[in-house]
Amino acid sequence: MKGTIHFSEAAKVFFLYTLRYTIPYLPLKLKHSLANCLAALTSHGEKAVVMKGELELLFGKGTFTSPEMKEIILETLRNFRKDLFEIWSFPRLNKKKAEELCTITGMEHLENALKKGKGVIIALCHFGSYKMILPCLGYKGYKITQVAANPIDLTGKDKSMVKNKTMQIEYQCEKSLPANFFYIGSTPRQIYRVLQNNEILVMSLDGILDPNRISVPFLGRKIRLSPSLIKIAERTKSPILPVFTVRGKNGKHRIIIGNEIIPDDGNDKGTPEKLVVLKFGSLMEQFVKEHPSHYLWYLYKNKTEPPHIGSIIVD
Repeated sequence: MKGTIHFSEAAKVFFLYTLRYTIPYLPLKLKHSLANCLAALTSHGEKAVVMKGELELLFGKGTFTSPEMKEIILETLRNFRKDLFEIWSFPRLNKKKAEELCTITGMEHLENALKKGKGVIIALCHFGSYKMILPCLGYKGYKITQVAANPIDLTGKDKSMVKNKTMQIEYQCEKSLPANFFYIGSTPRQIYRVLQNNEILVMSLDGILDPNRISVPFLGRKIRLSPSLIKIAERTKSPILPVFTVRGKNGKHRIIIGNEIIPDDGNDKGTPEKLVVLKFGSLMEQFVKEHPSHYLWYLYKNKTEPPHIGSIIVD
């Protein structure tokens, strides 16, 4: 019945308005243990059915055995809960805690790119704990700005109480980070000022707002990626570095900063936008093949809550 709040929804609302406030004060291992328990409780039913279908569409039927499929789904839910608890703990994060939470490989790529004096554009997607690049670099003293959708813009009367409250919490927690946010819809001058000051700009290629897309092969399907950051790089001559974040078995994040993506190496044919998107899409494929649980939650949301610009993953 419309307007009825089911027990599961009521339990989530109760948690968000009460027990949620204790999460930032818990030791990291206890947060992760709690996340694992909650994941086990929600690893069956509708979510599991949708995730199984998305895995089969992307990788093909028979690629994973039934036990492997169940483990990927469970790991996806564990990671989602851990990500959520870590975001809620952003206000209590500091340099020491950030270093305990993540390590970075490929810092030499970032340093070499910054030496060019044109700023750096970090290209990422909704793979793994993609937000971790912000505190991990911010607490190291780097000036970093994320271009993103404002979480408050994703709330509304047509959304559930849980969705609205979760987005409000995310917005508040983001503001506590040693990073700036350029919310889509603001003046674009801020973007260019970041790069002119030789700072770091973070942008996602698989975001849900930009209607201008380039479709490229993505495992068994296609992915529609935004070329916006490439256009900015063309104007500013800023280098583009791909970044992917992998959660280890110990729960710690490994942020991988890759080699600069060069739009034209002299042998390629095609527009710079198409070439960069193809190269980034190829990197995405490699990481998703190795860590399917790190992208399955995004596939699930893409299926159950497709953005108004249309699905990002298509056939």
